[in-house]
Amino acid sequence: MLFKGGKYSKTVHVLHNATEKALKAAILDERKRPPYGAGGHNLGRLYEMVQSRLKLSARLVRTIDDLSPLYLPSEYPDAALGVPGTLFKKEQAQRYLREVGELLQWLKKKMPRE
Repeated sequence: MLFKGGKYSKTVHVLHNATEKALKAAILDERKRPPYGAGGHNLGRLYEMVQSRLKLSARLVRTIDDLSPLYLPSEYPDAALGVPGTLFKKEQAQRYLREVGELLQWLKKKMPRE
């Protein structure tokens, strides 16, 4: 709905949150504690905590690396030196929508079900 409505900044924000929550679930599954504060939003740092067990393709690691710094401008658009509605383009949001979908499906297959 957000993407179809042209809300690309919010789309990126929700995709970042979904990735963050999925990685934190994987961390908790390993009986580890996810970081708090700003570190808890750093997708690269979260992935590092589970990469020994969950090896992603280079493309999906790049997605995590590219998406991670977008937390602040998508959560706090006025902090990003731009008009909130123009920070992210359709192509960016579309790319992340596709790649985060792949990432979440991959993680879902790797996570045990109880």
